[in-house]
Amino acid sequence: MSTNSVVNTPILVVDDEESLRHTFKIFLKREGYGPIVLASSFEEAMNEISSQPFDLVISDIVLGGNTGIDLLKRIRELNISCPVIMVTGYPNVDTASDALRFGAFDYIQKPVEKEQLLKTTRLALQQYQLELEKQRVEEEKEQYRFYLDTLFRSVSDSIMTIDGSLNIVKMNQAARSFFGPINAAIQEGCNLAVACGNTKTCFFKDDAEKVLRSGIEIKEHRIEFTTESMLHKVISICISPLEDGRGGFLGVVIVIRDMTIITEQNHSKQRGTFHRMIGGSPVMQSVYTIIENVGKVDSAVLITGESGTGKELATEALHLESHREKRPLVKVDCTAIPENLLESELFGHKKGSFTGADQDRMGRILQADGGTLFLDEIGDISSMMQLRLLRFLQEKTFYPVGRDTAIQVDVRIIAATNADLREQVQQGKFREDLYFRLRVIDIILPPLRERTGDIPLLANHFIKHYTQQMRKAITGISDQAMTLLDQYHWPGNIRELEHVIERACVLCNGVTLSKELLPAEILHQQIPLPNTGTTGFQQNNEFTQQLPNTYSHPFHENSLESRIIAALQKSGGNKAKAARLLSIDRSTLYRKLKELQIDLSNFDL
Repeated sequence: MSTNSVVNTPILVVDDEESLRHTFKIFLKREGYGPIVLASSFEEAMNEISSQPFDLVISDIVLGGNTGIDLLKRIRELNISCPVIMVTGYPNVDTASDALRFGAFDYIQKPVEKEQLLKTTRLALQQYQLELEKQRVEEEKEQYRFYLDTLFRSVSDSIMTIDGSLNIVKMNQAARSFFGPINAAIQEGCNLAVACGNTKTCFFKDDAEKVLRSGIEIKEHRIEFTTESMLHKVISICISPLEDGRGGFLGVVIVIRDMTIITEQNHSKQRGTFHRMIGGSPVMQSVYTIIENVGKVDSAVLITGESGTGKELATEALHLESHREKRPLVKVDCTAIPENLLESELFGHKKGSFTGADQDRMGRILQADGGTLFLDEIGDISSMMQLRLLRFLQEKTFYPVGRDTAIQVDVRIIAATNADLREQVQQGKFREDLYFRLRVIDIILPPLRERTGDIPLLANHFIKHYTQQMRKAITGISDQAMTLLDQYHWPGNIRELEHVIERACVLCNGVTLSKELLPAEILHQQIPLPNTGTTGFQQNNEFTQQLPNTYSHPFHENSLESRIIAALQKSGGNKAKAARLLSIDRSTLYRKLKELQIDLSNFDL
C-alpha cells in the first residue's frame, strides 16, 4: 500500500500486553499509518478518545477490570462512528455476537498474523472513508435542499413547479399569496387544467404545456389581464423545463412577477426632496421619476409650466442625473438679453464682425461643450434665432457671427417656457419643426395649487433659509397662517410663496410667523368680479370684493388680468415693479400685457 494514501490516519491500539501493543504499532507504522497511539487500559483508552479523534480503534477483549466490549459500548454511547476491531485470544459465539451487536467492524484471533491485521485494518478504514463520504454528500444535499427551500420561500416572485401531467407539485409563499385572491383553486396538489377552468387567471397554462412538449424555455414575456374583482394586472412570466439529469423532463418551473406590485412599490417610495426640488405630493413624485429616467439620455427636453414652478431647478436635476454632471451647465435667459445681442451671446462672434466686437467672444453654446445648455423662455426668441437654433439642433454645428468655419460641439439642450408653444405654432409665431426638435421629451411642472401637501414643506424650507440668512430666532409658523397659505391659489407659484415667506421673516419680531405678517391678498383671499369688458383701470372695489379667509378659487385669466391691473396701479405703471409685486418674470408680464391688451396709458408713468 502506498504510504501517501494512508498518511495522517490516527489509530488507537488498546491492549494490556505491552509487547503486543508495540508489535501492532510497528506493523501499522511500516504500512504508513499514523500517528499510532497506545493505551494499556480502559481508562487510558477513554482519556485518549476524549482528547483527539481516531479513524480506527483496535482493542483487546480483555482489559483488566473491563473488557473491550465495554470500551466499544462506551465509544458508541459517545456517538463516535469510527470502526472498532476486536482482538480475542478465546473466540466464541457469544463474544463475536456481542462485538457485532455493539457495532464492531470485525474481530481477529490471537496470535495475530501481520497480514490479517493489515488486511482487516485496510478494509475497516476503506469502509469508514466511504461512510464519511456518504455522510458528507448527505450533509451537502441537505444543506442544498435547505438553501433552495429558503430561497424558494424568501423570493418575492411567485414560483411553482408543475409535473408532466400539469399537477402543481410545489408553490412558494409568494405564489400562494398571489393566486389566493384571484383563484384560490390554484394550490399545491391540484391539477392546473382543473384549477383553471375557464377563468382568465390561467394565462400560463398553454405556455406550460408548450414547454412540456418542446423542452424549450419560454423567456420573459408580459401579459395584461383583469381579475374577476376588476383589478388590472401586468404579469411577467418565465417558464423553464425541469430536467431529470438523464435527458428527460420532470416538468416545468414557472416564475411569475407581478409588475403591478413593482410599480406600486416604486410609487410608494415617497421623497420629500430631489436635488434642490422640494415636494412630496404625488404629482411631484411623478416629476422626480421622469427626471431620473430622462436624465440618463441625451435627448432634448422641453420643460413647461407656469412662471415660478421651478423650471430652472428641474433643469439642474436633469443635469445632475446625467452623465454630463461633471461638465458645465450653462443657463441662458432668452428674455434678459436684447434680441440684437442674443445671436452673439449664444453662438459667439469674431473680432470686428460688427461694431463693438473688439475681440473674439466664446458663445454660450461653446461654453457648454460636453455639458448642458439651458434656454429659458425659449418661446420669446425671434424667428431668425429660431432658424439658427434649429440648424444647430439638426447638425450639432454652428458658425460664430462673422466666422465662416463651423464649430462642432457635444451639447444637450434643455429648453423651458411658461408660454403655450403649441398655440404659438398654430398662430405662426413659433416654428413647428423647432418645436418638435425641442420637445423630444417634455416635462410639465405642476402649479403649486395642484401640489397637495407641498406648501407646508416649501414654507418651512423657506422659513429655515431666511431665518439663517437674516440671523433671526424664528422657529416656525402658526397654524392659522399655514392654513391661509394652504388655501391661497398662488398665481406666482413657488416663487411667490418664497417672496411671501421672505417678507414675513423681514417683518417678524418674534419667534413665530403669524397671519398678520402675510400680504393682504392672502390674508383676505380676494376674488375678481366677472369681466365686464371695460378697459383701463377700475377702482379696486369695482373688480374685487373681500371674501372670508377660507375662500379659495382656481387661477384663470380674469383673475390674472385684475391682479396685473392692481399691480400696475400700485406701481404707478412701472412694469418691473409690477412684475415683482406679482412674483412673475418681466417677460411673462410683457407677454400678458400684450395678450390681454391692457392699455398702459391709463396708468401714471
